[in-house]
Amino acid sequence: MRATERKLLVSLHDVTPRHAQAVRRILAWLADRGLPPVQLLVVPDFHGEWPLSAYPDFCQELRAWGEFGHELVLHGYYHRESERVEPKPAGWGERFQRRFMTAGEGEFLSLPPDEADALLEKGLSMWNQAELGTWPQGFIPPAWLHRPDLDGVLWNRGFRWTENHAGLRFRDGKRLVAPVITWASRDPVRRIGSRIYCPAAVRLNAKADLLRLAIHPHDFDHPQLIRSIDRTLELARHHRKPIGSTDFDQAT
Repeated sequence: MRATERKLLVSLHDVTPRHAQAVRRILAWLADRGLPPVQLLVVPDFHGEWPLSAYPDFCQELRAWGEFGHELVLHGYYHRESERVEPKPAGWGERFQRRFMTAGEGEFLSLPPDEADALLEKGLSMWNQAELGTWPQGFIPPAWLHRPDLDGVLWNRGFRWTENHAGLRFRDGKRLVAPVITWASRDPVRRIGSRIYCPAAVRLNAKADLLRLAIHPHDFDHPQLIRSIDRTLELARHHRKPIGSTDFDQAT
C-alpha cells in the first residue's frame, strides 16, 4: 500500500441503550465532520442491566444505522468480567492488563474456549431477538483483551475478523498491522495522558497502512477530550483517507 493510500478507520465502542444519548451525539458529531460510516460496537446486555431486546426503539435505531452503512460489530456480551473469575492471572502480563488497561471489563480475558463460545452464542441469540438482521461479520472483545485460543472459537462461529491492540486478524489467515488510538477517561491522570499521547500517536504511526481511532461514549463527558479527538481526527485525515467500516478488503 502506497503512502497516498493510507487509511483511517473510526469506531464507536460500547453501543448500548445505556449510552443511547451519547451514541446519537457522537454519530452526529462525526457526520458534521464529514466522516463516512463507522464501526458500531454493540454490547448485547451491557453490565447485565441493558438487554437490547428490552429496548425496541434503540434496536430500531441500530437497524437504521446499519442500513445507512455503519457496520454493527458484536462487542462482548455483558462487557464486564465475570465475578466468578478468580483474580489470579497466569502472569504479570495479565495482571497488568486487568489492573491498568480495563476497570474490570476484560470480559474475555480469562475465558476458556467453551465459556467464550457460550457467551458468543448468547450474543448472537440476543442479536436475533433484537432483530438486527444478518449476523455480524466481526467480533471485538471488550478492551481488546482475550486468550490466544479465542480466534478458533470465532472462526467456528462464522465470524470473519477480529482485532486487538496491534491490528486485525481474519478467518482466512490474513493479518493486518493497524495501531489503535483511544482515549482513557476514567480519571484526570489518564485524561491528561490521552490528550498528550493521542495526537502524537498519529505522527508516531505515520507509516502504518491502516490507523484505527476508537471512541467511547464517556469520552464525550469531557470537553478537553472532545477537543483532543477533534484535533487527532484532523491530523490523521491530513494524510489518510477515512474508509467505511465494511471496506476491510481495501485495507488488506
